[in-house]
Amino acid sequence: MLLIFPPVTKPCEPPAGVALLSSALKEQGLPCQVYDANIEGLLYLINSDVVPIDSWSRRALKNRKKIIDDLKDQKLYENMDRYHQRVYDLNKILSISVNYERFRITLSDYSDAKLSPVDSKDLLKSARFYRENPFYQFFEDKIRQQILNSDSQYLGISLCYLNQALVSFALAGWVKKNFKDKKIVMGGGLISSWMSRPDYNDPFKDLIDFTIKGEGEQPLLELFGKKNITKRHYIPDYDFVKDDFYLAPGKILPFRASIGCYWGKCRFCPEKAETRPYSSQKAFKVLDDLQAIDKKYSPDYVHLIDNAVTPAFLKILSQKKFGFRWYGFVRFEKELLDLDFCHDLKKSGCDMLKLGLESGDQDVLNQMKKGTDLAVASIILKNLHIAGILTFVYLLFGTSFENRTAAFKTLEYIKTYEKYIDYLNLAVFNLPRLSEDAEDLKTKEFYHGDLSLYLNFVHPFKWDRRQIKQFLDKKFKKQVSYGSYIRKNPAFFSSNHAVFFKKDSL
Repeated sequence: MLLIFPPVTKPCEPPAGVALLSSALKEQGLPCQVYDANIEGLLYLINSDVVPIDSWSRRALKNRKKIIDDLKDQKLYENMDRYHQRVYDLNKILSISVNYERFRITLSDYSDAKLSPVDSKDLLKSARFYRENPFYQFFEDKIRQQILNSDSQYLGISLCYLNQALVSFALAGWVKKNFKDKKIVMGGGLISSWMSRPDYNDPFKDLIDFTIKGEGEQPLLELFGKKNITKRHYIPDYDFVKDDFYLAPGKILPFRASIGCYWGKCRFCPEKAETRPYSSQKAFKVLDDLQAIDKKYSPDYVHLIDNAVTPAFLKILSQKKFGFRWYGFVRFEKELLDLDFCHDLKKSGCDMLKLGLESGDQDVLNQMKKGTDLAVASIILKNLHIAGILTFVYLLFGTSFENRTAAFKTLEYIKTYEKYIDYLNLAVFNLPRLSEDAEDLKTKEFYHGDLSLYLNFVHPFKWDRRQIKQFLDKKFKKQVSYGSYIRKNPAFFSSNHAVFFKKDSL
């Protein structure tokens, strides 16, 4: 089988989902090839015959190779300003490599002025008019040969993010037209979310031969006649990864120790609304898998992509020393109150932890069912800072539990503990369509389209999106910016590159 991961997502590390699918197929003796069309497609556009439109683009095009080389060099990450110059220059090249009056393409995003990725009719138009897609020539020049080299009747498209939707369907339409003998299988996180909608009626049945909801390993194996295989956890197969290919200073490999979220109670979380079942292996078995990755692929970094790494696995990690550094998402768990434990994590290779604080108001956190105690979080942030572990803290404004006063409490909390926070991610809440809270709120469409996953709502405290954005721009960002300890997020790559700016850099 040929598995394709389409554009556009951040081109700094390989995709984990198709690597897990490949592992499951190969374990059963089924041949599988993986093609990361995201990094290949973006580099194809960047290295195409781009016509400069101004002095900025002329300079960027002249230095195109050096810019790419610099992004793979750790020295660039010693200076945030120089880093941003390189990133913005590369993004400039990418943005003008397409019809920029219609398409907006960046190193992390893709949109079409004529078509919506949450409208099934528009997605089918993208498939029907695939020649209009800016990646069409890439399909012809690069993906065609990949398909010709594959003996399998089946071709898989991994659609995980909204940024990939329109390109994925253009690719499916192109395959359907040019390779009539191929059966198209489509799965991934976004497909799973769409299929979780109670009104989903399979609008793509005439284009996509098989759509898969949830983890795809078992359904794919059944498609190939391998029945009754209940295994859910695999060591990802990264044989398709080319060394020094991605836009990062070293080889980064994503690794998933668990499926779903072990907490699973946060009222704002879309995964809770989709009732994704949690699954994990014993910590020592996960460690064996991670050591196998280390031995086989020798990564420079491992990105733990769990919704949150469990305390049990953190304890195992803290006792080991690997050949790679690592980072991932954790909750504010009591284990991190132990400063010695935090030091052990650093010694094991932990360079950064991502933490979902969400709010600096305890009442809001309690109503969210977040399970976070601000007094505990404060000590943990300080411990991680002392241990030399970067902290990337996520805040969420505008839930139905928050009012203006609560938002200012969050601002004051961050100002009080900014010395112990390295990066902040500020988000404005979107109400998941399937959320239990949607039943008690007056809602309206957020995006027009039959596949939209979120709703807008009338805020019970009149704390609407416009007011929140004004607060963030005019109050929060101004008070937590110049002179603070908190760093500027890496443009486009955000937390995926933040880990490379060490504690003693900048």
